[in-house]
Amino acid sequence: MKILFVTDLYPIGEEKIAKALFYFVQEWQKLGHEVDVIRANFITNTLLRGRKITEEKLYEESGTKIYNLNFHTPFFFNVYNKLPKDFSLKNYDVMISHMPCGALMAQKLLKKEKIKYICSVHASDITVLTDFKYLPFRNSLKKAYKLADKISARSPILKEKIEKIIPNNKTFVAYSGIDIEPIEKPLNKELTITTVASLIKRKNIDVIIKALNEMPQIKLNIIGSGPEEKNLKKLANGSNIQFLGQLQKPLVIEQLNKSDIFVLLSDNETFGLSYLEAMATGNIVIGKKGDGIDGILKDNENGFLINPNSEELKKCIDKILSMKEDEISTIKANCAKTIKELTSQSAAENYLKNIQ
Repeated sequence: MKILFVTDLYPIGEEKIAKALFYFVQEWQKLGHEVDVIRANFITNTLLRGRKITEEKLYEESGTKIYNLNFHTPFFFNVYNKLPKDFSLKNYDVMISHMPCGALMAQKLLKKEKIKYICSVHASDITVLTDFKYLPFRNSLKKAYKLADKISARSPILKEKIEKIIPNNKTFVAYSGIDIEPIEKPLNKELTITTVASLIKRKNIDVIIKALNEMPQIKLNIIGSGPEEKNLKKLANGSNIQFLGQLQKPLVIEQLNKSDIFVLLSDNETFGLSYLEAMATGNIVIGKKGDGIDGILKDNENGFLINPNSEELKKCIDKILSMKEDEISTIKANCAKTIKELTSQSAAENYLKNIQ
């Protein structure tokens, strides 16, 4: 099968862009499929997200052609003017879009030629469809969804949300996977909690810090960097809280191997591979109820789901500390089972199965 993948969330070179979609493409290629990428960048959006403008041209990386296209506005643009003259959707079996920018780009392509089309839902799509300040984009995005033969949601909770906004019976979950053999380990006597995130407001790292300020016997490691770092360091008033900065993936995994509990209570989280990495490295995971990992992470079964406030987090940590050894073992065994079912290959195969 030949796949056209349309999104702005695809890394080129050493760009600091989440690699979840990159992993899908790599796995599809391993399965014998050919994948080309159109990276649709709307310049204002790119700058607002703190990214650099990458040169507009054709890149070839890891066996993938990437057409990096830059546009000033998401409303008035002609994508075919920027593509090779022999480019045609008819050269592909299916087009898959991710993120609002990708959906708007796919909509433009479909005006000229028709092809089987899958539109994927991220947390940012739900924001555009529900937040009043994005009203100019809302109708365009809804039209893109209505053009889709199927809608893929990046998590079970996003599937529920999009089906409420746009009632349909054609949505499936396109979850991500990782390739880390899960381990089970006992809780250390000196407990360590880890979080891995960009230090921005919606990640709610302040909630974790406030809770751990009142639990000085527990160590907190914060991995990541971002505009809120200075404020968060001021908020952290205990020597038990350390900021480790931005770390490369092997060092993140090394820290998670030493950790006991992983906490991430983000608002508008699409999925988050860091949850899976934490589960694979034997951490008990605490996530936000009704967001991102909810549905993969099941409360009191393979982890815990709470509302993002420091009191609930403290109660949850106290609950874990009071659990019997066999209860902890059950949580961790269920966690390991979940990870074994969520490999990169199984995730890619699940995606293609739902398309085919």
